[in-house]
Amino acid sequence: MHPSHSWHSPKKLGKPISDRIIPSIVQTWKQQQNSSKTSSQSSTICIRCASTIIDIACLGDAMMECAVQNNAMSMMVYILEKEVESDPLMVMSILDLLEKMANTLPMHGKRSKWLCSDSVLDVLLSMAGGGGNGYESAAAGGTHDPILGGPALRLLSCLCRLAQRDESLFFGGNHREEELKTETIHQQHRQLLVGFHRALHSFDSNLSGELERLAFIDAVSSFAASSPDAMAIVLDDPTLCEGWLSLSVAQPKLKSVILHSVANAIDPPKEMDANGDTVLPWNVPSNQIAMRLFDALGRVNDTGGDIHDDATKLVLANATSPMVETRLGSYALLKAIAKRGVGAQVLLSHAGFFEFLTHREISLETTKEGKEAKHDIVVAILESDAKGLLADDIVKKLEHIERQGPHYVKAVPWELATE
Repeated sequence: MHPSHSWHSPKKLGKPISDRIIPSIVQTWKQQQNSSKTSSQSSTICIRCASTIIDIACLGDAMMECAVQNNAMSMMVYILEKEVESDPLMVMSILDLLEKMANTLPMHGKRSKWLCSDSVLDVLLSMAGGGGNGYESAAAGGTHDPILGGPALRLLSCLCRLAQRDESLFFGGNHREEELKTETIHQQHRQLLVGFHRALHSFDSNLSGELERLAFIDAVSSFAASSPDAMAIVLDDPTLCEGWLSLSVAQPKLKSVILHSVANAIDPPKEMDANGDTVLPWNVPSNQIAMRLFDALGRVNDTGGDIHDDATKLVLANATSPMVETRLGSYALLKAIAKRGVGAQVLLSHAGFFEFLTHREISLETTKEGKEAKHDIVVAILESDAKGLLADDIVKKLEHIERQGPHYVKAVPWELATE
C-alpha cells in the first residue's frame, strides 16, 4: 500500500472501552467491600467507583447496558437496601448520584427504564414512607426515614418527571413484554400511585422547614403531572392540595416555586431526547384538568369570590408584587392558562386583566425577563383557540402590543423632552 494512504488502514481496536473499564471498576468495588480497610476508607472508594460508573452509563445505552450486565447497578441497589442502618451517609451519596443520573440530559432509554424499574422504586418508596412499590410491601405503609426520606422523595420527583416524557416507564418495570396485559398494567399503575400517595402524606406530616417544604412541593407537583390518575389523586386530596398550593407564606422564593410548579403542571416544558430532538410530554393535561387545577389554587387560597375569578384575582395580585420572583411565577402561570382557549376566556372575563396587559405606560414591570414573560401572555392568547371568540377591538389591541414587542417604550415628544 502506498505510504500516503496508510492512514486509511482499518485497525482492530478490540472491545469498546466501556466493556473494559466498567468490569475493572466493578472488580475494584467488590474488593473494597471485602477488604479489611476502615469503614470510612472503604465507603469513600465505593462511592468513587459508583460515581465513575454512573458518569460512563450516562453516555449512552451501550454503556448503561454494560453497567447492568456487570452488576454495577445491582450493587447500588444493594447498598440502598442493606446499608441504611450501618452507613446512611453512603446511602445518601448513592441517592445523590442516582439523582444526577436522572437529571443528566439527553436521557437515554435504557437508563430511564432502569431508574424506573421495580427494584429501584421499591426501595425509594420505602425510604420515603410509601411502604414499598405498592405491590405487597406497601399494604401497611410506613413513616419516611428521618435522614434518607428527603433525598429519596427528591429522587422520586425526578423519576416522575421522566414518566411525563414516557408513559410506559412506570408500567413495564422488569416484566416480559408478553406479560404486559392491559388489566395487569392498570393494576400495577394504581398500586404504584398508592405508594407515591402514601409517601407524600408521610412526608407532609413531618415538614419542618422551608427546604423540606420546597422538596415536598417539587415532589407533589411532579407526581401530579406524571399522569391523569395522579393528578386526580392530588386534586381529590385536601391535605396535598393545601401543602402544594397554599400561598400563605412570606417568602417570595417559595411563592414563586409554587406558581411555577402549577404552570409546569398545566403546560409541561419541552425537553431534548438522546438525538437532540425536542420531545413533547405525553401527558399534557386536558382543558378540564388544567382548569380544575387552576380552580384548586383559588380554592386553597380562598378570598371569598367566584372560583374562576378567585384564582385569576389571586395570580394577578401576585403579578403586581414588588418582588421579581413572585411576578415571574405569576406570569408563567398566566401564560400557561392563556395558551388554552377556555383559560384565555376566563382570564379576559376578569375585570382588570385586559388593562393589566395593555396599559404599558403604568406597568410596574422594569426587568428584561419580566417584560418578555408578560409579553408572552399576549402571544399565548393570540395563539389560543379563544382568539376567534374575542371582540375585534380586543384582538386589534393585543395584536398591536404583540407587534410593538416586549421592550416597547412610548416616545416622549421632542418639545417636552427639551423643556
